[in-house]
Amino acid sequence: MYYLPTSLIFIGYFILTLIYILKNRKIKVENHLFANELLIAFLFLLAGVSFPFIYRFHSPNLSQSSLNYLWLFTSLFLSIEMAVWVFTLIYNTVISKRNPEIMAQRDYRNFYEEFNKNWVDDLKSELGRKFLHLFTCFVIFFFWTLGTVLNSLGILANWGLDNYSFSYWLIITVGFGFVIMFQVADLARLNRFYMLPNWAKRWYQDMKQSELHTFVASTPLVLSFVPFIFAPFPILASVALITTGADAVACLIGKKYGKHSLKTNSKKTVEGFIAGGFATFIIVFSISTFYHPWLSVSFEKIILMGLIATLLFLLVDAFTKNISDNILNPILTGFGMWIIYLL
Repeated sequence: MYYLPTSLIFIGYFILTLIYILKNRKIKVENHLFANELLIAFLFLLAGVSFPFIYRFHSPNLSQSSLNYLWLFTSLFLSIEMAVWVFTLIYNTVISKRNPEIMAQRDYRNFYEEFNKNWVDDLKSELGRKFLHLFTCFVIFFFWTLGTVLNSLGILANWGLDNYSFSYWLIITVGFGFVIMFQVADLARLNRFYMLPNWAKRWYQDMKQSELHTFVASTPLVLSFVPFIFAPFPILASVALITTGADAVACLIGKKYGKHSLKTNSKKTVEGFIAGGFATFIIVFSISTFYHPWLSVSFEKIILMGLIATLLFLLVDAFTKNISDNILNPILTGFGMWIIYLL
């Protein structure tokens, strides 16, 4: 039962997020945010329900004692993080309510008015925002590489682990810790801004204007990777790099060289659209080829996986309106590749 604290934390986030959405249902529907936020809530539920099965799925021979240690360390780390956040929020609530000046300073309306005044939508600002998303990929590839090296040296075998169980333990623990950190801050920001410490408010200085009254994109982006932990690693790696890398390429090429609008009243350009699709195919082909021992499919199937992922990426980019592409891109491209792999 060592997995229970982590599962309960994420199921708790599902409940809190759902309560917030339903409480503000009218304004969410009016601003076309309801479906997107509802998906985010259910991604939390998916993470909580699937966590007990994650570490053993690719490692069926993992001993119960080794599995218990993995669950224990993850749950202990996330529980400590939650405890620190609860104390921080309570502390800031107390000092804000005791001091009217501090409460006035921590009015969210003041924050977003100042934010809108200083908002700059240029290439440099976009690079900063995309860097945080790309860091997610770095974590996945770094921990997988570390697990591969330790496995080849025979170190993991001495611990009763293998590459999948060890690498995914690190990826999940860090990824879930990141999600917990941002979602607790987001719920505080959107409900009781005065609960946030000043250092946490600085996180939101680089968010998009469209995120001012909803959750930041980083949280659903990471949660959308959860289903693909059950897929072979190259599919998870491709999904992560498409969602962050291909999206970044499309956005940056569009901002730098885009001259032809993709649609009426849209900031997306044909140049960025083409660059994103090309980047998607290259990512799937490169990852599937480089990590072929963990995929074991024919060259023709790799090409087909790349084409399907590219088509789905372009469809999301062209037609998505009210659902974040940080949710649809990983889910659609990932399941598209996975289905082709299983055929």
